[in-house]
Amino acid sequence: MKKVVLFNTEGFGKEAEENYLRKLGCLDQIELIRIDSDDPDDLFREAGDAEGVVIMYSKMTDENLAKLKKCKVLVVHAIGVNNIDLRAATKYGICIGNVPDYCIEEVAMHTIALFLCCARRVAELDRRVRDGVWDVYAAGQLHRAAGKTYGLVSFGNIARRTAEMLKPFGMKLITYDPFVADDVFARYGVERAPSLEALFASSDYISLHSPLTDSTRRMINRELLAAVKPGAIFINTGRGGLVDEAALKEAIEDGRISAAGLDVIENEEEAKSALIGMERVTITPHTAFYSEESCVEEREKAILQVAEVLIESKLPRYLVNKDVDGVARFQKSIQ
Repeated sequence: MKKVVLFNTEGFGKEAEENYLRKLGCLDQIELIRIDSDDPDDLFREAGDAEGVVIMYSKMTDENLAKLKKCKVLVVHAIGVNNIDLRAATKYGICIGNVPDYCIEEVAMHTIALFLCCARRVAELDRRVRDGVWDVYAAGQLHRAAGKTYGLVSFGNIARRTAEMLKPFGMKLITYDPFVADDVFARYGVERAPSLEALFASSDYISLHSPLTDSTRRMINRELLAAVKPGAIFINTGRGGLVDEAALKEAIEDGRISAAGLDVIENEEEAKSALIGMERVTITPHTAFYSEESCVEEREKAILQVAEVLIESKLPRYLVNKDVDGVARFQKSIQ
């Protein structure tokens, strides 16, 4: 029986995984072991002979991956894989999978919620009413969205669904993503911005949907924010590390950014940010992905990829380190 470790997956248990493996007809071929811990050493003690591992936020460095001696597939319960050393995983022949399409509806809806909250100053007005202030003008000037410009930074699955949800508001939609073909933009009725600077200069509302990589870390910096259209609203449901938070704080303080809605911050482990507590900033605790349905879907798609590798000797359908093809451990084992 092949051993698979579920590590640091936020107290979900293993019922959904077992149910899905039963549905696939291979539950009797896989032993699921759950570890509720944040300490990677607990994983390594248990996973020394595990052929599959499923994790969420734990960092998998070269040193950590080297300890997974028999691991053939490691799946991240997330869209982003910035916590994995992909080069090292390929070196050790470990297939890395993620779940890139499990919470598209939820994150797009959360983006819209933060946009509306900031545009209508909902959280700010609520706080004032709780403090005993009943004043329709307490939050300053409000503007209608129709006729304004909404800019989406990056245009992957979540941004595309967000664009569909934004259509009824009557705004012009633009996006910057050099990796997406023109016909995709046309299909969604979105115009291509020639540059990120041009998007910031012309957008009344901006939402950030980019993955976090070495090249995108702190891409929203002082220079870019200096070019922003005065009074713009900024939304981030991507990753906190995409933003220079000190620069964003300055832009909010001097009015270049009139309000910000953030589901992510850079230091989420300690829940620390200079942006927390600012009057014109609404922050949610990285909850955009969450619904009961999305969590089940995420877990099923994660364990499905484990089964694809261990039971069917296939590459996982959401393979991230594509250069592992040909050197993966499971392929060597059947040669």
